[in-house]
Amino acid sequence: MLKNLLNYQEVDAKLYEIEVKLSGSEERKKAISAKKYIDGVEENVNKLDDNSANIFASYEQATSEHAKLMEQLDELTKALDSAKEENEVEFLIKKVDALLGAIKNISIKIEKLAEEMQSSLKEYASIKKTTKVAQEQYAKFGSMYNEMKKAVAEEKKNLEEQLAELAKKVDNNLMDAYKAKRANKIFPVLYQVRGNVCGACNMELSMLELNKLKNGEIIACDQCGRLIYSAPTK
Repeated sequence: MLKNLLNYQEVDAKLYEIEVKLSGSEERKKAISAKKYIDGVEENVNKLDDNSANIFASYEQATSEHAKLMEQLDELTKALDSAKEENEVEFLIKKVDALLGAIKNISIKIEKLAEEMQSSLKEYASIKKTTKVAQEQYAKFGSMYNEMKKAVAEEKKNLEEQLAELAKKVDNNLMDAYKAKRANKIFPVLYQVRGNVCGACNMELSMLELNKLKNGEIIACDQCGRLIYSAPTK
């Protein structure tokens, strides 16, 4: 049983090497990075849309308020031109001064909102540009990564077929345990003990565990999770 599982791992190591090469390739990393950006663009644009809508609404409200204030100023100016009493003139001048202050403040607000709208437009243009670059990068490196996968597809298939045949010679429970650890990115899965410690992580094993190993059992290390065995005595 041990020999069959070791044979399985030997073939599996070749498959693992291919998988590591593919997953660690720059082509895959760049394609994933580009796809991640593209997937996040919609959310960013929606947020920008909401922000731009709020800015535009505030701008329209401010310009409307500015127009009303200018109308009031025009009316006060006409009233001031026709005023004859000193008290009335002083009163109108105070109102004009207050109105001019309000107009100044609303003008500053309008200018600031206009700058924010320009900033939003620039951000839209930037997103459009970077999205185009990301799409081109995804197409380029995604295609290159697919070509890499095609180049090793036949070899992978052959190895997987070999593993399927070898798996038939291994106890089902043991094979399931091996595959579960392999799925969790643990590799190599199977290690030989060294003296009284795990061959992978050097954790000292208990007498109970050592006895199980001496009896030919394959057990899981409590620390690193790998399957460990003891070489059969000659």
